[in-house]
Amino acid sequence: MFSVIYRFNLNPQQEAPYKECWNKVVDYFKKECGALGSILHRGENEMWLAYSCWPDKATRDAAWPGKEAPNKKLPEEVRIAIEKMQEIAAENQDLEQYDEIGLEAVENKLF
Repeated sequence: MFSVIYRFNLNPQQEAPYKECWNKVVDYFKKECGALGSILHRGENEMWLAYSCWPDKATRDAAWPGKEAPNKKLPEEVRIAIEKMQEIAAENQDLEQYDEIGLEAVENKLF
């Protein structure tokens, strides 16, 4: 299993629109691209963490457009959701942001 951790900060007024977009993106990647799922966490001091699981890195790399996100291969609704998430990230440039972390599972008792 391959997982990706995303950590970021959100202003409180951006929580609802971010969650709406996150749900659209996750639902698409689960249904259409082989993602196993994702969990979105809210921590202290506007810190958010999303944990995305894939069968392997190759499946994730084939599905996720990376720096090209959103690309024209994605359905319009998913592209719009990703664009909104990118807009929210840009609006939070003054808050601390973090690079994503890719992880290969060694042991798994979660699933």
